[in-house]
Amino acid sequence: MSRESTLFRILDLIRRNQVLTQMLDEASARFLGVNTTDGRAIDLIDQAGRITAGDLARELRLSTGAVTTIVDRLEKAGYAKRVPDPHDRRRVLIEVTPKVHRLSAEIYGAAEDIVDMAAEYTDKEVDVLLRFQEQTRTWLEEHLAHAEELNTRKPGKRRLQGRGRA
Repeated sequence: MSRESTLFRILDLIRRNQVLTQMLDEASARFLGVNTTDGRAIDLIDQAGRITAGDLARELRLSTGAVTTIVDRLEKAGYAKRVPDPHDRRRVLIEVTPKVHRLSAEIYGAAEDIVDMAAEYTDKEVDVLLRFQEQTRTWLEEHLAHAEELNTRKPGKRRLQGRGRA
């Protein structure tokens, strides 16, 4: 297989994996009894460990009001809680509850599964995978910003602003 063919095969696998990831996220949200935006919020909160509502709003690309509604729903469901910032009493942080980790293990299995899967790779191969993922993330962030900018110029955008709900 030529290098170009191999690169296109990798691209095909990335695209398929993105679809499968989205489908798994949707199935996970259904299992948790939340919508996909709430599921995405749970994931972002968990990745951060603790996060402010403002930072979560930026990550989700939603208004702070929409994020307040999301956090309220997640608290009511027992998936998140608001905690005081230990370094600044005026700030409130959001973190996931142990319930999230317990249910996530049912859905996704143990993190050790990935470690076991990669056991056959050399350290150099793992470094290449890491570098590729970092470069892919940068590419995705740039193209998401570009797509969002294009969407602000869409005809009829003004008419629809303010209608987005969490």
